[in-house]
Amino acid sequence: MMRLKLKILLSRKSLNKITLFPFFLSLLFSQISFVNELEARYGTSENEYNYSEIFFDSRLILQNTDFMIEGLLSIEQSSPPEIGLDEKGLRKFSLTYYTDYWSVELGDIYQTWGRGLILNQADYQNLDFDTGSRGFNFMWNKNNHSINFIYGDTSISHSTTVLGNYNTRSPNYFINQSIYGLDYTRSLNNLNYGISLLSIENENNSNKHLLTNLRFEKFYNRGEMYFSFAHKESEINTQKNDRGNGFYFSNINFSDKWTFVTNYRRYRFDIQNPVNKGNIVNNHARALDLQQSPTGYYQHNFKLLSRNSKQVNLNDEVGIELELARSFKNSNTLVINYIKSSSTTGWHFDENSDWQREPLTTTFGTSNSLFPTNDKDSYPYDEIFIELNGYDKSQNIFYSIGFDFFYDTFAVLNNSDTREAFEFNKAITLPLLVNISLNEIWNIEMQIEMQRAQKGFELKNENQSSFSSIFNKKYQYNNYLSISANFKQKWTFSLSHERTNADESLIGDGSDIIDLSNSWNSFSIGYKFDSDDSLQVFYGSLRGGLDCTNGVCRYIQSFDDGLRIDYTSNFN
Repeated sequence: MMRLKLKILLSRKSLNKITLFPFFLSLLFSQISFVNELEARYGTSENEYNYSEIFFDSRLILQNTDFMIEGLLSIEQSSPPEIGLDEKGLRKFSLTYYTDYWSVELGDIYQTWGRGLILNQADYQNLDFDTGSRGFNFMWNKNNHSINFIYGDTSISHSTTVLGNYNTRSPNYFINQSIYGLDYTRSLNNLNYGISLLSIENENNSNKHLLTNLRFEKFYNRGEMYFSFAHKESEINTQKNDRGNGFYFSNINFSDKWTFVTNYRRYRFDIQNPVNKGNIVNNHARALDLQQSPTGYYQHNFKLLSRNSKQVNLNDEVGIELELARSFKNSNTLVINYIKSSSTTGWHFDENSDWQREPLTTTFGTSNSLFPTNDKDSYPYDEIFIELNGYDKSQNIFYSIGFDFFYDTFAVLNNSDTREAFEFNKAITLPLLVNISLNEIWNIEMQIEMQRAQKGFELKNENQSSFSSIFNKKYQYNNYLSISANFKQKWTFSLSHERTNADESLIGDGSDIIDLSNSWNSFSIGYKFDSDDSLQVFYGSLRGGLDCTNGVCRYIQSFDDGLRIDYTSNFN
């Protein structure tokens, strides 16, 4: 009898488990969400700019009342990629456990401390730039106190002319580093302050770096103020003899119609003479790839202007940025942006033809240690950009019209008492963009840019000055036109034409030096199957040049008379 009761009791418990298991199982799965994205890209051209890429990214989120688990997985099949090295298999992964007050992350980690001045980990696949670390991250946040600990290994690659086998598409210089650091942030009403400590060890050699950062942020009714100071001490060949620092300040003030922005930066992490300035291989104490200026130069959306973008030099630069914005009726805005920068040090030849620093003085205005200068031996840069944009009264037409002038001395070749030689680039650009919503079915956009540029050398021999252009013409004229039409938010048709009377890529390749004119034409058609799937087919040519993303720049070669196919699909 006891055995029968025990069997009945066990059978009831088993029945309850069997009954409750699907309930808990359904409850568990009701808290899980998936986000998946597939991207396939193919390209082939006459100048052998060929690539074949497949990317698959998957994100899993398990949500619970007490915790959350997030998993990320990225797989790549590229042979060859558009830019970078061949990839086959797992590219990125991470697993993170979150609670109300703390989190733990394993895998590929991306963090930003001090708005990037001490740590800025990013992945710009279009530039083959990845500063993420594979390792461990712990964060704790409670009662306005935040602590962040990171440990991991980074693998960073570059394409540099310093080494052999240089290729604009694939890297030839690789850096492996181990990093570990601690960041603390405190929030008090409208005030935030923080301190960071970051240690980096190079696995390629015995070099070590120690970075510290102090930052302060204040919010008030009509704006905000922020400053960040970073100090770096490098141990090169077991000797602690290289120190550098950087300072960044930003202030924003606004009213109902006006906004005024002031940015100031002064970076002296690794000052080098004009010969060694761009040597990323042997300048072991230079600013690290993990660092990035919070803001630097204006990031343009127009085609011709974006090619003249400039990257902040964390090693040796002082600069200011002033921006004034005024809003009007009908969502119209006027923006005036002015940027001026230079190195903190000037350079000249001594009697032995060796580069020496220009002596700094204490007289206000004659030293560029604290403020940018116009002296050519200090790489001066000036840019003013004016833009007016907004809508018409019907809100069916959007326009953006601008004016841009910049002058950039990017190379100091000679500077002695009798001879001077500087390489520069300057241009005036007039951009225009108009977007018209004809009706609920058709939308048309047109973009026009006209540019007059001058590239060459400013020479001085004794008391005689001259200019020598890199072209056989005094001015380079660039024109860009694009027209696109969108039909029912499904179809997109685009035409583009770009032309120049002097293409620098033709110099020295054996072509007729008399005629350097060139043009690039393209046509593309896109179709959106639904909100998650789209296809784009491109045929034509694209001009090469500088490509920048959030202050990180890289030269991209031209794409000549080729076909590109892009397919994207999101499925959950």
